[in-house]
Amino acid sequence: MNLDPTQRELFRLALLRVLAANGSRFGLTHAALAAHVVRFGFRPVEAEVGEEIAYLADKELVADLRKVLSPENRAWRITAAGRDHLALND
Repeated sequence: MNLDPTQRELFRLALLRVLAANGSRFGLTHAALAAHVVRFGFRPVEAEVGEEIAYLADKELVADLRKVLSPENRAWRITAAGRDHLALND
């Protein structure tokens, strides 16, 4: 996906919205996030989700759930800062 800055911002917001809607305590994997952002008009591959999730983690808007079993299957959750960002920008 080649996204211009506006589209990239919308993609990041879509990722945050998907994570905010996730009611489980288990988080979502890159594959699950890629599947769920389709409803927002994006069709990313897992690597693209990973790049943007890393950016959101650097901004402390999302957090990696540390798994004891199978840590290679990383999952993510939205943080309080991420929820606040959505509340202030929606």
